[in-house]
Amino acid sequence: MKNESILEKITQARANAPQAVPAAELKAKIAGMPPCRDFAAAFRGDGIHVIAELKKASPSKGLIRADFHPVELAKELESAGAAALSVLTEPDCFLGSLRYLEEVRGAVSIPLLRKDFISNEYQILEARAAGADAVLLIAAVLEENLFTELRGFAESLGLTALCEAHSRSEVEMLVRGGAAMIGVNARDLADFSVSLDTSLNLLGDIPSGIIRIAESGIRSKEDILRFCDEGSDGFLIGETLMRAERPGEKLRELSA
Repeated sequence: MKNESILEKITQARANAPQAVPAAELKAKIAGMPPCRDFAAAFRGDGIHVIAELKKASPSKGLIRADFHPVELAKELESAGAAALSVLTEPDCFLGSLRYLEEVRGAVSIPLLRKDFISNEYQILEARAAGADAVLLIAAVLEENLFTELRGFAESLGLTALCEAHSRSEVEMLVRGGAAMIGVNARDLADFSVSLDTSLNLLGDIPSGIIRIAESGIRSKEDILRFCDEGSDGFLIGETLMRAERPGEKLRELSA
């Protein structure tokens, strides 16, 4: 990667964040919780399966949605047919919060992804205890051995790992590491520009049997149909929904 990217800086800051609740306390809470909802099942069968992302801001675009009420948005997007929800929990660049995840968990019945920059087991414990059904693991910031360990740890807690790649070599690493679900991100990590051709090309590198998710830059039904033709099983859509006056209506338009 070119110099120290925004992604690397955020990941390091998140790894060094204070541990607000002792790990032993999180484990005790998890032991008494019901099983995770089946995140992978949301992408089986016919139809267009969208992970609708609750995102207030981003480092490249700044504030995306000033009128950000995660519980109301979650209910609206669930009613509009979202297969799952992604909840940003990174507080500094994305203005997210683990509290948003907890609040949304109590309001909807569809599976939830904790979208954050995860590099240690404690963050995975946090996700499970807050009600997540899946976590994001980003190949660009994880060595192969660490990725494999974190994926295994997440799955031991009942969580699904959505494993994100931005290049062919990252797809290959994730496959070697046992990924069952791979998201291909169209965003360039150096300058945060988006090219759908990047992710369209990467979809073909994912072996059959692995769930394929297209991420970033999807703005229209035409974009979705292009990815469907290349074998995408699902779509993670954030900014396009969050900029819409009525996100539920926008989701219905995209997935009709």
